[in-house]
Amino acid sequence: MPPRLNKWLAGAQFKPQVILADASNHIGSDMGEEARAVIDQALQQLGIKTITNINIQQVDANGVTLDNGQRLDAATVVWSAGMRANPLISQLGLETDWLGGLPVNKYLQVNGLENVFAAGDAAQAVFSDGESVMSCQNSRPMGRFAGYNAIAHLLGQAMKPLDINWYVTVLDLGAAGAVYTQGRDRKVIATGEQAKRTKQTINGQRIYPPLNENAEDILAAAEPSVDQPPATSTSRG
Repeated sequence: MPPRLNKWLAGAQFKPQVILADASNHIGSDMGEEARAVIDQALQQLGIKTITNINIQQVDANGVTLDNGQRLDAATVVWSAGMRANPLISQLGLETDWLGGLPVNKYLQVNGLENVFAAGDAAQAVFSDGESVMSCQNSRPMGRFAGYNAIAHLLGQAMKPLDINWYVTVLDLGAAGAVYTQGRDRKVIATGEQAKRTKQTINGQRIYPPLNENAEDILAAAEPSVDQPPATSTSRG
């Protein structure tokens, strides 16, 4: 955002300022100490002002008021409130996790309902590496396995269990690159442009089905399999 604002407002009588306010004690509080240091450095590099341990009391047309009484005038306010499963799930009257997802077994069957399958943000699965999270790295294989198992169950065939034994986070940091962490404890394994290329590969290639309109390639991409963690190679492939 800062580079874009500086470009769009070049020659203006004022310099744009991006302010990031967070209710936690740290920006990126759940990213671990190693990644937080990278994030802090990126924020400083980009000239982003941070305010932590604060809550937004009111948002109006001209900015926000913080719960300490401080006023922040702003032309644009972006509020990030976290993630939740689709509220339609709550109408089913079933047990859900704290984000509103349906607990499922290793075949992606909803607990107590063997004829119902759930995947992605609608489901809460448990893998050998921990609980599923709302992310493409979990949702994509969950969707493939849920679809396969639903058909297998319908035809009386053997279903395939899903287990994902790895976890990574690749956080885009804009013009400052990115940070790539591995494991639930989020150990930093790549930063800067190297991590940025990995993020671009994920967002621009990995999350999409084959775009060549070849039926065999599209069906192959739907096979119930678990991808390996994205590589940290300097290439885009």
